[in-house]
Amino acid sequence: MNRVVLCAACVGILALGALARERKVVVTVEGGDAEEVAFVRKNAKGYAANGHPVSYAEKPGGGLRITVTDPNGAEVYSGGDKNAAVVAMVETLTSLPVPGQLIGGGVVLKKFKQYQKKLVMGKSAEGFALAPFKAALKSKKPAEVEEAQAILDSIEKAKARLAEDIKEDLAADDKGMALRDIRWYVTTWPSERKTYEADFKRLSADPEAVKAEKAWFAAQKKRR
Repeated sequence: MNRVVLCAACVGILALGALARERKVVVTVEGGDAEEVAFVRKNAKGYAANGHPVSYAEKPGGGLRITVTDPNGAEVYSGGDKNAAVVAMVETLTSLPVPGQLIGGGVVLKKFKQYQKKLVMGKSAEGFALAPFKAALKSKKPAEVEEAQAILDSIEKAKARLAEDIKEDLAADDKGMALRDIRWYVTTWPSERKTYEADFKRLSADPEAVKAEKAWFAAQKKRR
């Protein structure tokens, strides 16, 4: 009996472990001398310790080769310059949006600062919500036009990223993240709700998916 209970507990832990999967900037070091490796390791693990989504790994090899990939698996740096690798890591982290946020960290906000917390997943990013930025594109002030366009571009990038994330979630059968991401997508871009209507209905009726999604949101509240 105890074994059955224990196994059930293990399954629960594994499920939560899958839920805790975070998309990260991955830094991999192959070969190199001790000083070079230590430099990259210190920077990568330092950012990770401060709450940034960074994963670090070392592999044996000859000459130094460092690879940095973004959370979607795209390679942003590959080479033997430790300083360039760390810069690539930092720039990638800076450009990542906060989970659920539509305006990426790389967008410099001045006129539209108040929209940083308003433009988030779960709130419509269509029609009226985009009106201030589309209107600003007609401004005679170049800086204002540039800022508005950067915001619109960031929203489109966030949308494309989320669509890719959903594809990965479903392929990995990561129910909690799939439900969270699809919920975000259909509420942020309601005109495209039919795209994921079947998956959303299926996952919303799955107790395991619902429990995992709720656990993720609860964990986010604790972090704040």
